[in-house]
Amino acid sequence: MKGAEPIFIDKKAKMGVLMLHGFTSTPYQFREMAKYMADKGLTVYAPLIAGHGTSPADLKNTTPDDWKKSVKVAYLKLKSKTGKIVIVGNSFGGNLAFWLAKHFNNSVTGVVSLGTPITLRYQWIIKARYYLYGWAKEYYQKPKRIYKTDYTDMVDEITYPAIPIKSVKEFLDFLKNETIPNLKKITVPTFIIHANVDPVVNPESAAYIHQHLGSTHKMIYFFDSDQHVVFNDKRKEELFHRIYNFIKEVT
Repeated sequence: MKGAEPIFIDKKAKMGVLMLHGFTSTPYQFREMAKYMADKGLTVYAPLIAGHGTSPADLKNTTPDDWKKSVKVAYLKLKSKTGKIVIVGNSFGGNLAFWLAKHFNNSVTGVVSLGTPITLRYQWIIKARYYLYGWAKEYYQKPKRIYKTDYTDMVDEITYPAIPIKSVKEFLDFLKNETIPNLKKITVPTFIIHANVDPVVNPESAAYIHQHLGSTHKMIYFFDSDQHVVFNDKRKEELFHRIYNFIKEVT
């Protein structure tokens, strides 16, 4: 998909920022944030996660193990260039960021969680999709009218128009089996950001993460917005500034 390419900006810095995009989306989400952080002198890497940025059929043929391998390889690539890494995860990218922190025994410098899901709005409807007709249909076609009420990214993102039913189930299983039971094991400094009127992920997810995270250095900020991808908001510069200040604080 044109525009879905990874972003890598090497500033020869000791501090790196790994940016992980959301489910069915691409690094295109981070194009403006990546430039902002690079202009501050940070080395930036936004990889393309396995199964994304090509076709829904490719996503169907991947598993959570492939997603985890993608972000692990990306982390090690950035680590070879920088001494410290803060991971910025948008939506499901936040779940993968927490997985990386646990996998690397909390050697990550910090995590910024942007709209990371624990529970979704309309989650019962989403589950009904694969329980009721998942056996008969391979893909769920995303109508434009529900882009802002679905668990996927916004209509102006470079993202898939359809989602494999199989991948929906694996996505939800990841939250249940990987993220929720392991939050207590994560002790790295964490900045949790969530739109207060997020139309996709239940904002209670942010409070749950804050309460159950094992870190003693954790902050939560509810951004006044009705967008799931908060850095699409017109006040995105404010968010970039807050995230940069967190990175400075933990390094």
